[in-house]
Amino acid sequence: MTRTRLSPDARREQLLAAGAQLFASRPYDEVRIEEIADAAGVSRGLLYRYFATKRELFRAIVQQATEQVFALTAPDPELPTDASAREAVERFIAQFEAHADIVRAVDAAMSSADSDARAILAQALRRQEDRILARLGVRRSPRLRVAVRGWLMMTRALTIDWLDRREVSRAALADICTDALLDLVARHATPAKRAYR
Repeated sequence: MTRTRLSPDARREQLLAAGAQLFASRPYDEVRIEEIADAAGVSRGLLYRYFATKRELFRAIVQQATEQVFALTAPDPELPTDASAREAVERFIAQFEAHADIVRAVDAAMSSADSDARAILAQALRRQEDRILARLGVRRSPRLRVAVRGWLMMTRALTIDWLDRREVSRAALADICTDALLDLVARHATPAKRAYR
């Protein structure tokens, strides 16, 4: 096996990518750490220098993916709310399309027995909820929070389904998701006294 010398950061990224590809293709329990090392072109010992266990690697994949999505979907404060929402949705879909393996691996984490992986996803969902509610400029309520959380879950599920089926264009999917969010807000929100921006 020919190995390429990489910086520690590049090697870590390589291992995360190899793990994501395998976790996306098969259930977590069926993926062996040796396979991940082979896919990355490294020894098992080298992999263990970066991740002590398969579960630690899996959690790192989930954490990285949620952080990337959060960073790339920040709303543009200079745009009107509806245009800002549309732009963020487009970036969300584009991120999922560009990193389909990681998306599918993270999707597997949602039904995983790993409570830490589920906690990472729950925290990421809450951060997105808070940011959307703050950007909408409406009074927060339990009803609206539940609606926004449901919208996030729907948008995620629709995007994963779209990756497999491609029944509509990416622009059409962005329209569907953006319209759904704006409709939910119109139905369930009360304008705030500029408490949120």
